[in-house]
Amino acid sequence: MDVIISTRGLTVSTTYKDALTRRLDKLARLLPKLTEAKIVLSKEKHRRTAALTLAGKHRTFRSEETAEDLSVAVDLAIAALTRQVRETKDRVRSHSKGRRPPPAAAPAREAVAPAPEGELVVRRVAAKPMSVEEAVEQLELRRDQFLVFTNAGTDSVNVLYRRKSGGLGLIEPVA
Repeated sequence: MDVIISTRGLTVSTTYKDALTRRLDKLARLLPKLTEAKIVLSKEKHRRTAALTLAGKHRTFRSEETAEDLSVAVDLAIAALTRQVRETKDRVRSHSKGRRPPPAAAPAREAVAPAPEGELVVRRVAAKPMSVEEAVEQLELRRDQFLVFTNAGTDSVNVLYRRKSGGLGLIEPVA
């Protein structure tokens, strides 16, 4: 990540610039697609302003904070940028959860071609032993309309299905 530090009305030591660069590198670890950081430090009568801009591949983060002391203004600006980067990263992470494939415990799906009217389609499914609660959780994780499982309590094959009204139904065999 390229770091550009400029000042207006004050001078900053190279030690301070290096420390500032190290703090921004920590943000780059959170979001590795950051390409450039621009820092503008300015001095006006009784206030110091730190304006930080982080340019990423798809997004730009900006923070500007003012305080009586320059280090306080920089701390506040970096804290605001950290919050923005974390929120963005969390948003991306939670958004991508819906795109993940089903868990490995779920049986593999077979591709079933649409059958012409009146033709029988056979779909073979492994009935995994689990409780009804586990079956409900498994069905919620998938997009299937039904789940065939062996009820661990009764040791019989059951079918859990989605109802048109939005709820779930359970088919149990009668002994």
